[in-house]
Amino acid sequence: MKDIPIISYTSQEGKDLFARIEAERSARDTVVEERVNRIFEEIAAEKDAALFACCRRFDQRTLTGDTLCVSREEISRQAARVAPKLQETIRVAAERIEAYHARQVVDTSFSMETAEGTLSQRVLPLKRVALYIPGGYTVYPSTVLMNGIPARLAGVEEIVALTPCRNGELAPEIAFVLEYLGITTVYQMGGAHGVAALALGTESVAPVDKIVGPGNAYVAAAKKQAYGRVDIDSIAGPSEIAILADACADPHWMALDLLSQAEHGSGDETALFVTEDRALVTAVHAALLKAMEESPTRSVFENLSDHAIVLVHTASRSESYAVLNNVGPEHLEIVTEDPAADLEHIYTAAAVFLGPYTPVPLGDYFVGTNHVLPTGGAGRYASPLGVPDFQKRISVAEVHAAGLKQCAPHVSRFARAEKFIHHAMTVEARTGYSPEQSE
Repeated sequence: MKDIPIISYTSQEGKDLFARIEAERSARDTVVEERVNRIFEEIAAEKDAALFACCRRFDQRTLTGDTLCVSREEISRQAARVAPKLQETIRVAAERIEAYHARQVVDTSFSMETAEGTLSQRVLPLKRVALYIPGGYTVYPSTVLMNGIPARLAGVEEIVALTPCRNGELAPEIAFVLEYLGITTVYQMGGAHGVAALALGTESVAPVDKIVGPGNAYVAAAKKQAYGRVDIDSIAGPSEIAILADACADPHWMALDLLSQAEHGSGDETALFVTEDRALVTAVHAALLKAMEESPTRSVFENLSDHAIVLVHTASRSESYAVLNNVGPEHLEIVTEDPAADLEHIYTAAAVFLGPYTPVPLGDYFVGTNHVLPTGGAGRYASPLGVPDFQKRISVAEVHAAGLKQCAPHVSRFARAEKFIHHAMTVEARTGYSPEQSE
């Protein structure tokens, strides 16, 4: 079984470790990017012909324009296969997710009178959004809820889904959530070619305004390539968890919490345990080794990188804060005597879970917060997915004649200072203002 290192944050080993984590976060897989670029070029040029060739090659599916989408009858048939108890759980989780995200539905449209006229802002939902649903190691009905509910609350006119149906069938759990959300257009394709088709459009696939949802390295590279033509949620990386704990924490619970995010299966996950308590770090180390040895999914942990799970011993609570703010973890658990007070010192985490009874899986599945989160340190500037991600703002200005005359000298001076002469001239022509008047 893989050993788990215990390091001192300020030691050379600690410095080297965090430098390595940062370097791997920013590393680019140029081979994947080149392959994805070629797929985009082929679909842009040949549209359906290239798309269906990719479906045969990557999804092992022979599809046409008539069979590309899963029929409504098939969605309903598969949805009906879900066990009643799981159906109930999905519905209750959906209600909680909706209740939380409904608080984000705030109309920030406004209108204000100025000396020149009226300025206003319109907030509108996006027209057409695609939810990417992975179809690899497992299925993720929870992620469909996390993406679909905020989009629906935002008022998105058309929500479509794309997923590589394994063995030619839509997973029952996915079908149930899609039917629950009222999503009836489901493209049975995935990978970079699916993303490219939704971004570029083909004869059979209308382009969308935004693509959201997780995927493998090819999907992530495709979303990056698509950005600019369409919006995306983020470039999702491997799952991350950090835990700040003190003597009040249960070592066994902490070990299970670390493994809960390390089990995602890519091998590149990051799980950090941070504490000033030497006895606690030793106890968590022992609990981790035991939990991994006894795990029913032990093989997943054997494939982790050497620095995927690390226990960090710090000299003080302020040093612990520095570790966490430097890493900017996707998920942060604070299991201390006063977690709310400790939270006041954290500013980079994407999602925070306070106290011993709030492990990350509650947010992954049930309590209502969104589990679509920035990774790779992006918590420094990015936020969890929410209703505003499916809206856009339009600024509106209406200036009257007297107002334009009042603005003209300032606009003219600014434009000419930046050497945009026709910017100046179009205002001068309307008002009779001459730059010589201000000399």
